[in-house]
Parts: sequence; structure tokens; C-alpha cells
Amino acid sequence: MRHIIKFESFINESRSRYDGISSKLTKRVFKTWILDWKAGKKLSKYSESIELNGLEFDLDATLYFDKVNGTAIKNFQILGSTGANSDSEDEEGDYQTSYIIIDFAINSEWVPGYWQDIYMYLADAMRHEIEHITQGGENYRPGKPNDDDSVMRKLIQQGFLPEYQYLLLPKEVDANLQGLRFESKKRREPMIDAINRYLDIKSYSPKEREEILTAWRIRAKTIGGIPKF
Repeated sequence: MRHIIKFESFINESRSRYDGISSKLTKRVFKTWILDWKAGKKLSKYSESIELNGLEFDLDATLYFDKVNGTAIKNFQILGSTGANSDSEDEEGDYQTSYIIIDFAINSEWVPGYWQDIYMYLADAMRHEIEHITQGGENYRPGKPNDDDSVMRKLIQQGFLPEYQYLLLPKEVDANLQGLRFESKKRREPMIDAINRYLDIKSYSPKEREEILTAWRIRAKTIGGIPKF
């Protein structure tokens, strides 16, 4: 009898593959950041064109020390420029390679004591953005949410919709679940701890928070392989 591979097997195989890519790139970036910090540089930038396990994208990961465009950094920040673009065409219709940008900033007084946390946040961001890369363009994988949500994003950004709605966008739900799952795995902690740490950054109301968690739990069951939270 011919052996039939279940759809869940493909999902788990992909998850393992993307986790492996995330681990490899997180280590490369983190090593560069530490070496540049020891060398006394004002920022550390890692750039690479990636072709791994069927994925192709450009990666730029920067850690700023003390200042970003002249503005002093008092603590640790994940900058708003962090993100990904899975499109194979730019706004003018020309070909472009998908790309990931990770921009962190930290006050030098926080290191080396905060290096471990930086690594964990980097792992989360890397896995999060790699998930976005597979949601469209040439890296698209079947089953991933790929509807155009640009209008909703603009409405949220401009304040016409509540900020928490951003975490309910299908693409963001998947990316957050995979990124936080990966971070909790690295920290060896329950996933709910990673989720609470993430949600605590924003002052969501109890009702908004519960709506986010409910939507995430429903989607997690569909994806499969996500720890209960």
C-alpha cells in the first residue's frame, strides 16, 4: 500500500525547518552584535542575502547603542522599523527580493547584563518575520494567510481603529504565535509567560487582552503544534 503523508506532517516539517533557519540566523546576528559592541562601535549591522531550505530573502539586523538618529536611548527598544516584506514586486512593479529588517536599540549601560534577553527577543523577532516572509510572494507556503490587509493596517496606524486590532490581523496572529512559541522554547518556559510578557508592554484593557488571547487560541488549534496557553 502506498504511504500517504498527512497534511499535519508537512506543517510540522515546515515548522522545524523555519525554526532551524531562525536559530542559525539568530546566532549569526547575535555574534556580530557582541563583537561590534566589544569593539566599541556605535551600532552593529548584520546584512546577508539568504537562500536556505527553499526560502530566499535579504536580512538586515541592526543594534544601535545609546542613540538612534540623534535620539538618546534610555533602555532597550525594539524599533518600529522592524518588519518584513514578502512581496516580489515593489510599489513601481519592479522585481524585488523579499526582505526582513530587525532594528533594536539599547543603552550601553544595560550590557553585558541584558545580552541574554536581547538574544531571546532577537529569536522571537527572527521567527516572527520569517513567518511573514512565507505569507506571500515567491516564498509563499499554502495554508498561510495571504489576504491584503494593508488598508486595515493603515486604519489602525492612523488611529481610526483600536491599536489592539493589529494583533487580530490573521498575518499577525500567525507570526506572533510562531515567534512567541519559538521564544518560549528558547527560554524553556511556558508559552503563556512569553505571551504575557509581550502583551504587558501595551496597556490593553482586560477585555481587549481576552479578545486577543481567544483569537490566538482558536488559531493555535488550527495550526497545530502550538503549546497550550
